[in-house]
Amino acid sequence: MSEKKSVKNKEMQWAVILWYIHLHVLGLYGFWFALTSAKWMTVFFTLLLTILAYLGVTVGAHRFWTHRAFEAAWPLRLFLMLCHTIAGVGPIYDWVLYHRLHHKYYGTDKDPFNHKKGFLYSHFMANVLSWHMDYDEMIRLIDMRDVEQDGYVWFQKKFYWLLFGIFGILLPVNAPLEYWDESLSGAIVITGLLRFAITTNISWLVASSRLIWSLEGKKIPPDSISLFFITHSFWPAYHYMIPWDWKCGEYGTYDSGVATFFIKMWNELGMVDYLRTSETEDIRDMLHQMAKKKLTLENGLNELEELSKYNAKKTRIIPRH
Repeated sequence: MSEKKSVKNKEMQWAVILWYIHLHVLGLYGFWFALTSAKWMTVFFTLLLTILAYLGVTVGAHRFWTHRAFEAAWPLRLFLMLCHTIAGVGPIYDWVLYHRLHHKYYGTDKDPFNHKKGFLYSHFMANVLSWHMDYDEMIRLIDMRDVEQDGYVWFQKKFYWLLFGIFGILLPVNAPLEYWDESLSGAIVITGLLRFAITTNISWLVASSRLIWSLEGKKIPPDSISLFFITHSFWPAYHYMIPWDWKCGEYGTYDSGVATFFIKMWNELGMVDYLRTSETEDIRDMLHQMAKKKLTLENGLNELEELSKYNAKKTRIIPRH
């Protein structure tokens, strides 16, 4: 079946489109309200909730549950589950499934966030179109057993709307009203709608970020900073080759950034271990073997992944002092 015919089977979900239009318009109003009328405590509180949601999406749903870049103790898994709930981007299970589909079918028509169709499609349209006609067949090929066996993911999925109603809406909106006498309109548009507009885009950017931060196709030197905080690099492309590297940031960084800092901190506190990464020497050795035609790229990447597991286990048994 041709690509054009399969694309036509995707339909606009107008209720979803209208929701996101209203969310972003009201979010912009909330931003203006925050600058002109809101109390600073409301702004700081909203920023705190946004950071927590950011950690729930990037560290939790992306690096931990989707790519299993590390292992986490149960208190941290519970914390990340609640942070992801605060983000309001749907259950972890669905987020992981869609992102694993994205990696498995990357660059094809079956990729739900196909980068070849441009940023508008990858970032926005992909989230408002109906699914590919072969969706049921596609998800059968995605191994979700590890996620299905996670009690925190199961609990969140089963009681998502109750948890989201309490931790995502009721408690966050009530806090400014209860503790520092914020206006009802301010609490709703800033702590509610503005926050959801930001966290929605944070979640979307995990899939579309390669089109912003990647150096490919851009006549910009690697150390150049373009639009404010956007540093172009090859790390987004690296992520699609080696997705299980815990150091690789979602937005063009490597071994730096807020999410990576928190993983390092939790590792020092004993909440995170079995950190999987690839050392430079291992990659050089793989490339050397490929140059000698002893390895294909696919086999080389598989060997790198197995070596990362071995090194992570080896690091785990080294005693801490």
